[in-house]
Amino acid sequence: MIFLCYLCRNMKKHFSGLVSAAAVILASAVLATGCDFIRASLGKPTSADLEILRREKHAREAAESAQVEAEAAAADSAATDSASIEPIVSAPSAESGSLKKYYAVAGAFKEEQGAQAYIEKLRENGFQVYVFDFRSGLKVVCAEGSDSLEDVRKDVAALKRLGLSPSDPWIYNTNQKLHK
Repeated sequence: MIFLCYLCRNMKKHFSGLVSAAAVILASAVLATGCDFIRASLGKPTSADLEILRREKHAREAAESAQVEAEAAAADSAATDSASIEPIVSAPSAESGSLKKYYAVAGAFKEEQGAQAYIEKLRENGFQVYVFDFRSGLKVVCAEGSDSLEDVRKDVAALKRLGLSPSDPWIYNTNQKLHK
């Protein structure tokens, strides 16, 4: 029995050394594998999983950027195409002496593209077209012009019959000087 007690006392010393050695080995294993071992045991993504997610995100962002660039290029080509249709005819000036007193207004537009499409429709229907740049920033598309109010009223009636105007046609008196 004395021998067993002696053996137990000596084993405690060796056992504590083994526990210390096991702790060092376990700590080394965790450091060597990083946190991936712990993250995987907890069901969290490992560094390899995170790298895959980063690559997918980068690919998505590159695809979105390419799509935005393609849309911008398409818009630029559309603007170029619309600019090549035909320039807008400006209204006659008072200095040239060709400015009439009354004009039949078919429509007013903020953008030149809308005015250009409307000009084409009016020309297809045989109208002489003029465009006034109003001080308000609108492009006012007029069909025909005359010094006679009766003639312009006939033009307004013709515009109404065609149904081209989004609103009712009206008469612009150039003496109001709303244009530039």
